[in-house]
Amino acid sequence: MSKVISGLNFPKFIGFAALASVLNALAFLIGKAADASMVVDQGGLREIALPMVLLATFVPLLLAGGVTHLIGKKNPSFISKAAVIGGIFGVATFFAPFLVAQDGGTGVTLASNHLIAGVLWYIGIKKSISA
Repeated sequence: MSKVISGLNFPKFIGFAALASVLNALAFLIGKAADASMVVDQGGLREIALPMVLLATFVPLLLAGGVTHLIGKKNPSFISKAAVIGGIFGVATFFAPFLVAQDGGTGVTLASNHLIAGVLWYIGIKKSISA
């Protein structure tokens, strides 16, 4: 029997977004320690820095979570759908870093960031559903 959804506990979800940011920062530091250059080519070479990883994880999750929270107030069933859609998006974008990374270590590190964000989005939304 599925529980009836009444909304999204947004403050709780913010904790999951912060956790995703911390885990992505750890993945970044491990990649750097393993000599990943963290240089990508997106119309010009650019080095990815730790603050970029933190912000590129937290801000999109926060904004998407906020939109999910607002839509979920009017249509609570959307929240579960958003968890799946966002999780799929995070996992589906796993391959994108390999297209722009200048070395394998960077590709693996940034791809892991996509997986971490996608998985934490899914878990965070599911665990933050209010019944």
